[in-house]
Amino acid sequence: MNIKQAKSLGVTGMISSWATRLRMVIERLSNWCTMVGGVTLLGMMFLIVAEVALRSLVKMPIPGTIEMVQMMLIIVLFSGMGAIALRKEHIRVDILIDKFPSQARLIVTICADLVTLGIVAIIAWQSFVQSHYLRSSAYITGLLRLPTWPFAAATGLFVVIFSLGILVNLLDAYKELADGGKRKCLWLIPGLIIVLLLYVTGFWPEILPISIGFESFGVLSLLLLGVLIFLGVHIGAAMALVAFWGMAHLVAPNAGLSLIGMTSQSVASNYIWSVGPLFMLMGLLVANAGFSKDVYGTAYKWLGRTPGGLASATISACGAFAAVVGDSLTAVVTIGTIGLPQMRTYKYDVKLATGAICAGGTIGILIPPSLGFIIYGIIVEESIGKLFIAGIIPGIILTALMVVLVYFRCRINPALGPRGPVTPFRKKLVSLKNSFGVVFLFLLVIGGIYSGIFTPTEAGAIGAFGALVVGMAARRFSFRAFGEAVTGAIGLAAMVFFIFIYAMAITQFLAVTQLPVLLADYVAGLETPRYLTLCIILFSYLILGCDMNALPVVILTLPIIYPTVMALGFDPIWFGVLLVMMVEIGQITPPIGMSVFAMSGVAPDVPMYTIFRGVFPFWLVMLSVVILVMIFPQIALFLPNLMMGH
Repeated sequence: MNIKQAKSLGVTGMISSWATRLRMVIERLSNWCTMVGGVTLLGMMFLIVAEVALRSLVKMPIPGTIEMVQMMLIIVLFSGMGAIALRKEHIRVDILIDKFPSQARLIVTICADLVTLGIVAIIAWQSFVQSHYLRSSAYITGLLRLPTWPFAAATGLFVVIFSLGILVNLLDAYKELADGGKRKCLWLIPGLIIVLLLYVTGFWPEILPISIGFESFGVLSLLLLGVLIFLGVHIGAAMALVAFWGMAHLVAPNAGLSLIGMTSQSVASNYIWSVGPLFMLMGLLVANAGFSKDVYGTAYKWLGRTPGGLASATISACGAFAAVVGDSLTAVVTIGTIGLPQMRTYKYDVKLATGAICAGGTIGILIPPSLGFIIYGIIVEESIGKLFIAGIIPGIILTALMVVLVYFRCRINPALGPRGPVTPFRKKLVSLKNSFGVVFLFLLVIGGIYSGIFTPTEAGAIGAFGALVVGMAARRFSFRAFGEAVTGAIGLAAMVFFIFIYAMAITQFLAVTQLPVLLADYVAGLETPRYLTLCIILFSYLILGCDMNALPVVILTLPIIYPTVMALGFDPIWFGVLLVMMVEIGQITPPIGMSVFAMSGVAPDVPMYTIFRGVFPFWLVMLSVVILVMIFPQIALFLPNLMMGH
């Protein structure tokens, strides 16, 4: 661009031109990174499957499997972050800023993106620092003696692309603001000053003239975290920044920087984390193979003739699909797209139809394999296998009670859900073969874990490989559908694990403040009944669950809450079941209710008030199951105890 062209465009035009060119470059780079991550994820899957097969059949495990998976996992978790940034899919809370006028929202978004850009740049910098340290120290893995520095360098490269993606979004937002008038941009100055002060006080904490105790500083840091999150900073970036900023003040700036760099590598290379992206791959393979339609069709043939049978079929199918995918919002959108038009065709009450879909999606987090249980198990270092098994009976009870609710409501008022056509018993039996794939995968994963053939961590690879084999055997995969499943898993892993990795950083910072221990001791010393305290904790999860997706809520709060629950003497497996149920209830609780928002996207012509009214009876059923599990813990603990020989 020459000087004459630059003058004709003006500053805003130049920024727009640079942003467009930069976006094209970053899109190409991020797509290549995603492809590398996808190939690595498939390689990780095949490696673990080969390890399980050789170990089980010929007693010859592959040497160094864990070390190879650890190194591959770093690439899998970071490679998709740039592409997700460009698509603006990293998880952020926009509930508050969405209420602002458009210009104010743009100003806050620009400042939030600046905060995110700053900490992501620090993560990239410290990843290269870690790479240099590992290389100069000649650090290698224990068995295969692989050098580890190239993987830290790869992290730095991936995060640089991530930061450039954020920069592109920031420039786009600035252009949109400038188009409304140059004076509007002057309102950025206070925000820029605050962002600058935040980072200046992180690198030079002695600027602050006051001295704050460790515990009080922990509380202050959590308040800062809440402010950053609700002003639209990416949740993972907010946690990374607070961990760096807090450690810099309590120890030293170098300690904060080292915490960020070491956490990025040590946590991302933890072998047990491989279960997450592999189960995500399994779920997306099932979804892209079209098994959701099969599950829905089978459920409809068996239940469609009963009063409200189509709604009951939708609940069953939504629960089964959410269990395989591991995410309620995905299930609501997928089954909602299939089931809602069918229920409208048969003149179902729209409140019942939308309520059944939203409620059905919440069942999936209880039925394994569940990402909620995986995240919980990793954070608190409890058996993921026991958590999987613990969710089965509560999930079955919840599904049965929802179906019974629909049956009696439609029996009393047939207009809510007219009966469907009669399906001969032979066709019902034939329909079962269409659901064979999903049933097979469920039995494969749970049966393998329960029998001890493979570990819960290995179950992710076995499940993903099983989904691939079943889909190919049924000729369900086109090359495009398979590719979308793999790249989708890389993107989903980037979204979730960007939060998860730096939740571990903030956990280490909070451990320095001693805040979780003090909170646990304080609560344990209260004279209030421990079940009352538990109810307060669960109610707080209900509130948080209606504001955010389930997984970020668990990741964000569990390091603080868990020590308190253990101090009260509750069983960690039992509490895990209660926790994920309460967070999922929050997904259908007004005034927010993320699953209701998802349903509103599927049915934009249905007012959200109507959807909430339809959800309410199911909300009561879910709450009653929570109370039932609280009163009778063996509902959740019977199968895990049986599994462990208790």
